[in-house]
Amino acid sequence: MREPLGNEIDSFDYVMRINRMNYLGHSGNRIDGLFLEANTEFTKIFKGGDNKKSIKSAGQILMRNCWYEMFSEWREYISERQYNGIEIINERNAISETGFERLTSPVLLLGHLLNSGWAEQYNIWITCLDIENRAIMIDNHSIWQWHKGAGLFEERYLKNKLKSGQIFRLKDE
Repeated sequence: MREPLGNEIDSFDYVMRINRMNYLGHSGNRIDGLFLEANTEFTKIFKGGDNKKSIKSAGQILMRNCWYEMFSEWREYISERQYNGIEIINERNAISETGFERLTSPVLLLGHLLNSGWAEQYNIWITCLDIENRAIMIDNHSIWQWHKGAGLFEERYLKNKLKSGQIFRLKDE
């Protein structure tokens, strides 16, 4: 495993994005992997996001089984090769580690990455993920209604993973 070469996401060996693709940030158009939720927000409201065409450049796509089974319009967003190579995440990893069922996508994904070959091959860095205010944010805002109650569990989980050195945080500058 190598340390990042600098503060830019582009210096990492592997860049993975979550969901709507509305913000590409420091890394420009670099997308090696993508955690995709083909839910109503993605397919009907945001319609794949501002960077919909960039999704086809993702070498690896990870999905929750529920969204994979409902992703009938996949040809609009990804290639057949990408579709056939989708990795289904094991949600039970994060759920059993946190003790909470309705976790947010980033935490479900992290639970999978940290308990699979991904953690053996890569150091896992996160960016743009509110940790210190997670309980307040998730448990007190209507947009997170489905996840209400997860905030404190997620905050503890993420702080523990940072403290133990299982994940690292890339500071936004």
